[in-house]
Amino acid sequence: MANNDFPHRSDPRALEQVAGEYGLRAVALESIDHGLINRTWRVRASDGESYALQRLSAILGAEVHPDIEAVSAHIAAKGMPTPRLLRTAGGDLCVKREDGIWRMLTWLEGEFRNRLESAAQAAQAGALLARFHCALDDFDQPFASKRRPIHEPSRRFAELDRALAGHPDHPLRAEADALRRRTLAIAAGLPPMPRTPLRVAHGDPKINNMLFTPEGEGLAMVDLDSLGRLSLPYELGDAFRSWCNPAGEDSEDTAFSAELFEAARAAYLDVASFVTEEERSSLVNATLWITLELATRFAADILNNRYFGWDPKRFASRAEHNLVRARGQLRLAESLLAIRGQLDCG
Repeated sequence: MANNDFPHRSDPRALEQVAGEYGLRAVALESIDHGLINRTWRVRASDGESYALQRLSAILGAEVHPDIEAVSAHIAAKGMPTPRLLRTAGGDLCVKREDGIWRMLTWLEGEFRNRLESAAQAAQAGALLARFHCALDDFDQPFASKRRPIHEPSRRFAELDRALAGHPDHPLRAEADALRRRTLAIAAGLPPMPRTPLRVAHGDPKINNMLFTPEGEGLAMVDLDSLGRLSLPYELGDAFRSWCNPAGEDSEDTAFSAELFEAARAAYLDVASFVTEEERSSLVNATLWITLELATRFAADILNNRYFGWDPKRFASRAEHNLVRARGQLRLAESLLAIRGQLDCG
């Protein structure tokens, strides 16, 4: 079991012990099937409130929490709903135990989606992310976490090269190498991304990191572990490659939806008046770069077997799950490339 795998049935005593660190007594615990990295439970406490309890993946450290606290406080002050970290009885933002790092957040009642099904839903996603960015446009604090920028395609390509070199006998190495060659062929035909202002960004605005009301309105951005100052086209490119893939990340049968893209793009730009012309004109190419980058990251984890979570109910191994994901992202990029000229880039 890799170091960021979690058992699907966690010991309830551990969950209850962590809740106790926050002065809470759990009366009911519900595992939430959400996200590829952290494990999440809904805690119904004796005070009548619900909370979100998370056990962090080993790829994350406690240093992300001061940033989450600062950003969520800033957003809340602007009147935007956001989960807030609770402090332990000792005043800490998380609990460090032998079995990992844990945190507790306030619970927001809403609905998650794994894919978008209509232009109306895409518009709600675009408007929600724009409100998040607008709320942070004047956030000027330095970030405590010193993680490298999440979006660096050339670095991700190099990581795949190292994974291939380091696993010469892996049974899926040939498939990973084929993905690499197809990815590099597309990347060779893309223009380099322009230098644009670094803006405070979510860092992982995929669709299942967004919370919606039962009526379908965008409510809040969640899972703020990748916060940082990033290129806005890369941030939006990551959003669009997620939002505009109706098949989702666990399928090879992917195709980029121009309808969802146009709806999300228009709704975002209607709210985010600060976007420059250079940022606007880079959105389609940025989406291509980020889709290729994610295909490469999934391909590397076919071999490294240590980063992304996997579903043992559907796949025999993490490697096989990542193979499907990587193929799906590459096909998504090829689909987008085929219709790139039809999309509004202005």
